[in-house]
Amino acid sequence: MSPILSETKSGRNIMRTRAIILKKQNTGEYDQLVTCYTEEFGKLTAVAKSVLKHSSIQSMHLDIFNMVDFELINGRATPIIAGAQAERVYINMKTNLPALAGAYFFSEVFDRLVFDHQRDDGMWNFLTNLLEDLDNTPENFKELFKEKQANLISLLGYAPNMNECVF
Repeated sequence: MSPILSETKSGRNIMRTRAIILKKQNTGEYDQLVTCYTEEFGKLTAVAKSVLKHSSIQSMHLDIFNMVDFELINGRATPIIAGAQAERVYINMKTNLPALAGAYFFSEVFDRLVFDHQRDDGMWNFLTNLLEDLDNTPENFKELFKEKQANLISLLGYAPNMNECVF
């Protein structure tokens, strides 16, 4: 899916893309900073205005680990989430404690090691496949976790070259 760029009446650009919500932090009384990994723009942090109000419709769509189709408007410092629609909510993963712990581990790694605004199809595919695998309630969770760790280390470029030996 390529980002759809259009312009509002006030001259602001609207960007539409898919993303996976990695982290949320409360700011102010009703707003949240939402860190997500987008298909088109890589990792970014956007503001969800008034999402903590009881009448907010967006709050259920912007849950952690949801795959969301949303619209971003350029703000002063950070983009603003104008609208969000959950595409996939991974309900099995969210009710399985080991799978949920694994998802939190990988979201923390993504938050700390992946640079902002660096689009990478390999990272997007890794993240979507990870959530799909964790949602299928794996019986061999430890093996899956180790395999995904090795894959991520390799994707990030930190894996040692085991094919050649220095000595």
